[in-house]
Amino acid sequence: MVPALSVNHIGKTFKLQTGADFQALNDVSLEIKAGTIHGLLGPNGAGKSTLINLISGVMAPDSGSILIEGVDVMKESERSKQLIGIVPQEVVIEMAFTVREVLWFFAGMYGVPAAERGARIENALKDLDLIDKADERARSLSGGMKRRLMIAKAIMHKPKLLILDEPTAGVDVALRQKIWELVRRLNKEGTTILFTTHYLEEAEQLCENVTLINHGRIIKGGSVKELLRESSRNMISFELFKRDVEHLPGVIVEGTEYRYPMKDLEADVHALTNFYGGNLKSIRTEAVSLEQVFLEVTKG
Repeated sequence: MVPALSVNHIGKTFKLQTGADFQALNDVSLEIKAGTIHGLLGPNGAGKSTLINLISGVMAPDSGSILIEGVDVMKESERSKQLIGIVPQEVVIEMAFTVREVLWFFAGMYGVPAAERGARIENALKDLDLIDKADERARSLSGGMKRRLMIAKAIMHKPKLLILDEPTAGVDVALRQKIWELVRRLNKEGTTILFTTHYLEEAEQLCENVTLINHGRIIKGGSVKELLRESSRNMISFELFKRDVEHLPGVIVEGTEYRYPMKDLEADVHALTNFYGGNLKSIRTEAVSLEQVFLEVTKG
């Protein structure tokens, strides 16, 4: 199956006002399988926005190539743009038009036949709770409503790849949950989704795979489950009735508690119970969070 997105050895350097070069992306490669939700995580200045601008064709890379559903972004720009929908961090809306007019315009711009636009607009308005605001000017919307309209614009043409850049930044909890529901539904309907987020629990809840980027380089990638399993912080903590005993190799003593690196939960618990027997007072697991993995690999 052709990947939804293939980023191949991308490099991008900017010239600063001082005259110095700033390498925003350095030999970045990334592949996203069709039909998945993929998280792009990294601190501010890591290169996320630059990469999204390159994928969307807003700017050209200095080296490498980007393919969307096998279509080269640089060589077939118009075709590639038909395949993607983008919700940037900045709110970019035609403020003088009504919500419905904005959606009609963008549906037409992306080639949606006039006979289909009305139904698509109504569906988007319902999905994003904008029905009551449909005939209001975009300028009168609250920040959260403008964010909803940005998402509605991006899905008018049913893109194969939907890019969400910090989609829940600055929104309330209710809208955040609504966006999560929409992301899951769009994905079930076949849309591949790439999003950046600073909310690590959001990536943990939604993503099958994530890529961690820092200082313009990909530093870690894979399935969320694999990243959590690989982390050295996955531990089994336990207490003993009698403390002055020989220990299983690998056990770490921390005050009155003991910790044991967890590789295979079932096998490791079995090893501990067999070794300590009736002296085992209590036992619990300490599964690492994606936030801990993120902090660990980006701290440099």
